[in-house]
Amino acid sequence: MKKHVIITSIDHRYGEFFIEHWLPSLQTNVLLKNIDVIVIDYGLTTRQKGALIKNGVKQHAGHKKGHVVFSRFIDAGIILDKTSYDQVLFVDGGDIIFQSDISELFKQNASAFRIVPQDMEVLFHEIFIPGNFSSKHIDTIYKFLKNKPVLNAGFVLGPRLKFIELCKNIQRLIINTNAYGPDQVALNYLLHKERLVLLDKKYNFMLDSVREGFMLKDGVFYLKNGDIIPVVHNSGNISFWRPIDHFGYGKRYNTIKYPMYQIKKFIFHLLEIVKKQF
Repeated sequence: MKKHVIITSIDHRYGEFFIEHWLPSLQTNVLLKNIDVIVIDYGLTTRQKGALIKNGVKQHAGHKKGHVVFSRFIDAGIILDKTSYDQVLFVDGGDIIFQSDISELFKQNASAFRIVPQDMEVLFHEIFIPGNFSSKHIDTIYKFLKNKPVLNAGFVLGPRLKFIELCKNIQRLIINTNAYGPDQVALNYLLHKERLVLLDKKYNFMLDSVREGFMLKDGVFYLKNGDIIPVVHNSGNISFWRPIDHFGYGKRYNTIKYPMYQIKKFIFHLLEIVKKQF
């Protein structure tokens, strides 16, 4: 029987969210038979580490060499190089909850990377390419990614050997390893060169940049057609920019920050209009 793995990364700031929301939502809703969970530890407290051990979560100390969004790929590659897992799900640990089973994704299109594209324009490439890549690569990256769908690094599924190579190439490509964001560009540039399957947006439902919106009832997120959203992503670099307050798993959580939600939707819509002019 093939063994798979879910890899995420976390530090003490998001450790409580991970223990109280991310992990319970995963264990309650996802069939984890033949799937291990590994956390790359970027500074968890002793108590948080103990809670993960009690829940059967494997831990690896992160070797922070730059911004954590960059380091997590390097550490993931090191971890995977020493294992024999078949499929790898690389997923955010501080702003995601699981609401239904996703285990079937590990069996589908197993030779390809599987990932969700951004639904609305967020200018990842325009913001994060300058200053983060060597001058000889910048024009090539811009031209190659022009008019291609923007992929989000919050939920990436792929075969182990290809994932190891992806991690190594991200390390080679980025020159500013202390910045937030270039990992998204590098991932887009590298994955668009691979066999790629675009997943339905419900498998990485980015609340602030999905066109048709969502419904929220008793702490549960639904599509407009009433279906439960499998993977909910309260995306945003800092908590202020995230569209949901008290984000979590359970009836007592999740309040829409309507002003912020509407402002971000307006900005993303405006960016789409502006980008079409160029």
